[in-house]
Amino acid sequence: MRTGKTRPLLPRVAGDASTEEADAVVLPRLDEVGGHPRPSGIGVTYAEHEFHTLADEQELIWPAEGEHAARSFQVRARSLDRLTAATEVLLSVQEHELRQARTDYQHAAWVLAPYVRREPWAKLRYWVCWPVLWLGDTAGVWSAAVVNGDVPYIAFGQSLASGLAAACAGLVGAELKYIRMAKARRRDPESLSEDEQRYARLFTSNDEGYGIVKLVGCLSLVVVALLAVGIFNLRAGIEGSASGLTFGLLAAATAIGSALLGYSAADEVADLLAAMEKRAQKAERRCLKLAKSPAFRRSAQAEEAARSVQSEYHLRGQAAGKRAESLAWRVQRRNPQVLGHGHPVGEQGGVIGRRSRRGGAS
Repeated sequence: MRTGKTRPLLPRVAGDASTEEADAVVLPRLDEVGGHPRPSGIGVTYAEHEFHTLADEQELIWPAEGEHAARSFQVRARSLDRLTAATEVLLSVQEHELRQARTDYQHAAWVLAPYVRREPWAKLRYWVCWPVLWLGDTAGVWSAAVVNGDVPYIAFGQSLASGLAAACAGLVGAELKYIRMAKARRRDPESLSEDEQRYARLFTSNDEGYGIVKLVGCLSLVVVALLAVGIFNLRAGIEGSASGLTFGLLAAATAIGSALLGYSAADEVADLLAAMEKRAQKAERRCLKLAKSPAFRRSAQAEEAARSVQSEYHLRGQAAGKRAESLAWRVQRRNPQVLGHGHPVGEQGGVIGRRSRRGGAS
């Protein structure tokens, strides 16, 4: 790819003008030579020097033009150096975090998988059913409040809060399941293997938190009782005691159902493995996001474009130099009366002037 206008050079590879110029070179004839080798007394002619120097020029000018054409790409690549360097640092840190997270998850899954007691779809069932219980209790309270004359959007907020209270009252069921499963896993610390030592808290728990769980359970029962009585009074005042009792019992059933749902889905070991897997997946997403950073792509594109342009012009320069060198041979071929028809027997082929020029340069 070229950028800007390049100036024409005399012996560019294709030019008929270069061939015509070479054809126009005539050396004075000193003597007729018929099928004779190049005279030993003749060194490098001025014409050969001229074309060899032109060959040197081509091998310098073309790479220079390639550097000019590639400059914009090089500047773009260099302008991204700091950004790509910073991104590479973040990527290396993220790769380390990803490897560590994957290693931790695989180790935990290998050690703790035998202690998982939750069915594969139990957690999904919990997250589907728990909002249904919450919204169901909310709908019962909201409809009664609206019929009672409350402003709908105000009644909805109060109903949403009471429904959430009923649903959260059942969360104590998960704590009860944790205590039961911890008792089943309990082992003597000395009996734990080296791998199990990393998760010692799962095997050496005690009953110090059981009193707190009982307190939370009592508070949950109080919440259930308050909701049931409140909905009973609200419905009874509107639709009669039978309706109030029905909806009060439904509110209590909602809280109890939430507790049973939480109990069925609770599994501390499965929750730990799920959390570690999510950590590994999150680290993987971050790593992929950094790896796809546009800074890497733009820098690679600019560097490759600059390399390709420079390589193209370097090859063009070599080709142009060979072209000029061939014209030097053409001058000798068209002037056999001065330079003979070829090199003497036993002498290596090649342009004498070219060899002299390279030797002088070295």
